[in-house]
Amino acid sequence: METVQMLKTLCQTGGVSGEEERALEAAEKICADLGRCSRTVHKSMVCEVMEAQSGGLHLLLNAHIDEIGLTVTHIEESGFLRVAQVGGVDRRSVMGSPVVVHTKNGNLSGVVGSIQDGENKNPTIDNIWVDVGMDAEEVKQKIELGDKISFVGAFRELENGMVSSKALDDRSGCVAVIKAAQKIKAYWSEHQLSPIGLTVLLSSQEETGGLGAATASFGICPTEAIVVDVTFGTTPEIADKHVSELGKGPAIGMGATLSRRMSKELATVAKEEKIPYQIEVMGGGHTGTDADGIVEAGQGIESCCISIPERYMHTPIEVVSTEDVDAVAELIFAYAKHSAQVCR
Repeated sequence: METVQMLKTLCQTGGVSGEEERALEAAEKICADLGRCSRTVHKSMVCEVMEAQSGGLHLLLNAHIDEIGLTVTHIEESGFLRVAQVGGVDRRSVMGSPVVVHTKNGNLSGVVGSIQDGENKNPTIDNIWVDVGMDAEEVKQKIELGDKISFVGAFRELENGMVSSKALDDRSGCVAVIKAAQKIKAYWSEHQLSPIGLTVLLSSQEETGGLGAATASFGICPTEAIVVDVTFGTTPEIADKHVSELGKGPAIGMGATLSRRMSKELATVAKEEKIPYQIEVMGGGHTGTDADGIVEAGQGIESCCISIPERYMHTPIEVVSTEDVDAVAELIFAYAKHSAQVCR
């Protein structure tokens, strides 16, 4: 499956944090020929691409499959739904948005409404509501408290290889690690190389704290991990903040908790293979990605981050470059080949 089609398939499937089942089903179909897939207790998908060998390299490729959204907290007597945010919702993009309420009996369309006066031009989440077009009695028959709500963001192909959709954070990362795993498996098989362990982890609940990756990586116990997420890409409002540029390649993370060795090796193989890349310095003690949980799992897992530059993060119109997504896959593939040679 080509990158654009894979992105469209995953992005247009609902999977709000804590209720990732639909997105997992779509991912499992894509990974059907990649390896044995299973789910953890916290709804992460683990795909065992190549079985780990005792004492050998076991590389974990991670991206999170959940997306931001809302959850139903109260049903008004008028039938309107009160909601809370799931993850870091950019409330500027919520007002007047179409949404989908995911219920046990199927999906229901809705729209977001709010008070429209001078003091509420940018209302907080507790001052908005969702209108599904039903009275309270009908709503209570079909919708339960705690039901998740996802935003509607159509998949659009823009110019110069750019695409826009909801949930590119981090379904674009999911596509990158799946394509990387496909390349590695095919290359190892074709050249009959000494086996390495290779596992893909599409983790749950990153947007709400990283529970899925932290617990799953503890069970997988790899020797090292590459975490792929998105990072802020240049827009007029942040052009002077030293952020990454779309179409200029993936951003290799440098941070206190990240493996300096892995980051430098990624940069080295990128130069050797002529893969465009950028450097992202992650200040402080956290990266804001699933790497924060993975590095602490068990006795500690050596980890690094590769980020896909993205515009309009946490909105229904996120934008990434498909060239950057493909470049991430190529970079991980090149790193795997390099690491296998070093380990011989």
